[in-house]
Amino acid sequence: MPHKNVARKLAGKLVFALLVWAGLVLAVAAKEQGLQTEANVMVELTFRSNHSYADPFNNVALDVTFIDPRGRELRVPGFWAGADVWKVRYASPVVGTHTYHSECSEVRDKGLHGITGKVEVRPYTGQNPLYAHGPLHLAPNHRYLEHTDHTPFFWLGDTWWMGLCHRLHWPEEFKQLAADRKDKGFNVIQIVAGLYPDMPAFDPRGANEAGFPWETNYARIRPEYFDAADQRLGYLVEQGFTPFIVGAWGYFMPWMGVEKVKAHWRYLIARYGAWPVVWCAAGEANLPWYLAKGFPYDDRKQVHDWTEVLRFVRDTDPFHRPLTLHPSLDYTARGATDDPALLDFDLLQTPHGQREAVPVVVKTVRESYAAEPVMPVIDGEASYEMLNDSLPTEWTRRMFWLCLMNGAAGHTYGANGIWQCNRPEQPHGNSPHGGTYGKIPWNEAMHLPGSQQVGLGKKLLEQYPWQRFQPHPEWAAFANGALLSLEGCQWIWFPEGNPAQDAPVAKRFCRRTFVLPAGKAIERARLRVSADDWFDARLNGKALGTGDDWHAGRQFENLAHLLKPGTNVLAIVAENKPANVAANPAGLIACLEVRFADGETLKLASDATWRWAKSEVSGWDTAGFDDAAWAKALAVGHYGDAPWGQIGQPNDESYGPQATGIPGVVRVIYVPESQPIVVRNLDPHAAYAATYFDPVIGTKTAVAPVHPDNAGVWYCPPPAGINHDWVVILESPKPKVLRSEEHTSELQSLRHL
Repeated sequence: MPHKNVARKLAGKLVFALLVWAGLVLAVAAKEQGLQTEANVMVELTFRSNHSYADPFNNVALDVTFIDPRGRELRVPGFWAGADVWKVRYASPVVGTHTYHSECSEVRDKGLHGITGKVEVRPYTGQNPLYAHGPLHLAPNHRYLEHTDHTPFFWLGDTWWMGLCHRLHWPEEFKQLAADRKDKGFNVIQIVAGLYPDMPAFDPRGANEAGFPWETNYARIRPEYFDAADQRLGYLVEQGFTPFIVGAWGYFMPWMGVEKVKAHWRYLIARYGAWPVVWCAAGEANLPWYLAKGFPYDDRKQVHDWTEVLRFVRDTDPFHRPLTLHPSLDYTARGATDDPALLDFDLLQTPHGQREAVPVVVKTVRESYAAEPVMPVIDGEASYEMLNDSLPTEWTRRMFWLCLMNGAAGHTYGANGIWQCNRPEQPHGNSPHGGTYGKIPWNEAMHLPGSQQVGLGKKLLEQYPWQRFQPHPEWAAFANGALLSLEGCQWIWFPEGNPAQDAPVAKRFCRRTFVLPAGKAIERARLRVSADDWFDARLNGKALGTGDDWHAGRQFENLAHLLKPGTNVLAIVAENKPANVAANPAGLIACLEVRFADGETLKLASDATWRWAKSEVSGWDTAGFDDAAWAKALAVGHYGDAPWGQIGQPNDESYGPQATGIPGVVRVIYVPESQPIVVRNLDPHAAYAATYFDPVIGTKTAVAPVHPDNAGVWYCPPPAGINHDWVVILESPKPKVLRSEEHTSELQSLRHL
């Protein structure tokens, strides 16, 4: 509140507003009462100039210095709000009376310069975790983010890069998407402050209800744009989301220049720094404009300029919100700046791939986790679900688990259709390079299963002291190290043309019956299969699983319980999918091995005796179906022949089980295939509590107490009935006593150990 004499002199010229983003805007008369807010909740001061300026944004700078009850000073930048209005936003966790005084570059303007007053901060009484626990900062060990009160923060982000544009309608559509994400456990929204990717500057697709954030010549900011953005960002905060604000896409740097970008960032800091936000200086900071000569390449001039902006943000933000950078090509924020010490956490962008992306993700996370300076690791862009309307959910889900098992402090999910704000019948359209990323609209993408599944993963891990987890790749491995040999097997297909060169884009249906003798015990049965491009395998009508990477194929273990004396059938749906190639070959290769207790082995290799059909018929995958009318397979090549050559799972442990946890307390092991594993380095004298977790549907199943062998090893079969990835949790019977300095919440999370 200003001094009474000052208030009288400025009556009618100075208006204060208290803006609390809980849906209420309360005007406060300066003479009647002081400004009030609650701890961590933003309060807004409004100033009116008594001078007229031709270019207020560029020619007038306003700062307000606040002094909290402990004597700490905070110099907060103000922002031009249009016409003769400037505003300053402030928040503090410190309860009590805060004083302030304003300083303006135009010292003669008594509406902006030399204004003093007070703000009363009361304890927060609501339920919003961003206010109850405070905004985010680095934990003391620099391994994860936490709230002001030291409550650990498990980062689960969603990608709304273009979420401030008009194509995601405000308020109904924006609120609908936010409600869905809140219900699934997301707590961060990654969003760009108007200077977007995948489009040229001032593209109409990027405007919001008030237009663009800058005038078309970058002469000055447009406050109207940010007034509209305030509603959306404020709603996210109100709902408990931390906005992850990306200042601009990297290629805007040469268009705007360093000084304009700094002005843009000062405006963002002034406008949103008092909110519980996280900063990202730029998206794909090291990637030039898509049509630049030689694209894509690592643009080190751009990196140098964004490093200068990083330093500017660090120096200008009085609230010290967590700061990072979004990279490209090099995969890490560390690699996209000249000075990694300016970063609070290492944001990654790993390939939008499937099986081929696995080793890259594991290697990148591990290297960042081991690098200096130590900082939290979060993959901020990985395998968007349904990218190009095709990337399968299983790979989006796997990237979450690979990152969390190898030291990440959280993860960001992305769904195609949401990041670009595709509308029904109105997708984003062409990128500057001419291609598109797909047409799925945001309201369909919202329901893709991967968003639910990563939320289930977060919910599971939060039941344990996840912030103390460390990666332990030595804890687990597949029990069956050797793959079934495909030597002697043939690539086969439905008899049509020359499938080894080109085949129709279609599904085909394949069967192979076989007879098992009665009274002969089966010790083990397993199947290895691969198809160009996709398969769905079934044994006696029971689904085994699918595969979509013919380079590796899949191996299914522990199939003995699905077999019976007499006639059995292996049935496989194989599909040749569309491909942007001149010739599109198709093929299937498989080997089923049944080992009997007496040492005898039955081996079924794919060959010309297998039966095929063009269309699906009821009961075709059961043993009693008569396939006499089906065509015999066309053998198109032996194993090793072109165009497929040698195939197999790469000898890379990143494709195997991944483990994390706390020795002597808890282990979490993610297994990417429905195969048995061995768990190592256990106490041979202990009995462990074990639980299976299904990462697809989120169910937990208790297992009988685990007793390792004398070498400290436990053979762990996959959960019954699961033909996809799975998780097992092992909890020690007598967890080691936590250090006294550990947070109380960690002790509480150990209550079931």
